Amino acid sequence: MLKSIFATMILLVATSVHAADVYKIDAKESSVSWKGAKKMGSSHNGGISVKEGQVQVDKKGLITSGNIAIDMATITNEDLKGSPEFQKKLLGHLSNEDFFNVTKFPTSTFKITSVASNPKAKDEVTVKGELTMIGQTKPIEFPAKVTVANGVMTGEALVKVDRTKWGLKYGSGNIFKELAADKIIADEFELNLKLVAKK
Repeated sequence: MLKSIFATMILLVATSVHAADVYKIDAKESSVSWKGAKKMGSSHNGGISVKEGQVQVDKKGLITSGNIAIDMATITNEDLKGSPEFQKKLLGHLSNEDFFNVTKFPTSTFKITSVASNPKAKDEVTVKGELTMIGQTKPIEFPAKVTVANGVMTGEALVKVDRTKWGLKYGSGNIFKELAADKIIADEFELNLKLVAKK
């Protein structure tokens, strides 16, 4: 009897281990675009490279967990390509201690803690997780579109991040009340995620 119970427990453990498939993030096919704006309307945009990551998907094609690493040293700018001097200045500013402090914190990560399907819209989900930037980890939630087919998972999402929650206070009008309107940088910036993962 004891042997039978023990065998059943082993079978249950083995089943749970194999219940999820692991999809590895394809860094070359994945991308992260960013956009930040000033209060007066001017904005900048660019990209950041995906470093690595993986996603666990159950037999129903639903994401159960995952993690993604972003290489902050690869941050680029698109809108100032015609002004190399200003582009270099902007990228230097984004990389220094005023913003992402890339030398000290070269990697940002996102850990998926749960994914809930939207019963009213196919392939649409609500993603919850923990975003780590400049050494600070905070919860975040956003809608996304995810598909899993033929061993490939694709995900797209527009994520709005309130940078001040991670301690990125530079140019925030809500924190520095004395700032002139043309010097204020919006607290929120956007991340446009396009992720591809393969078994």
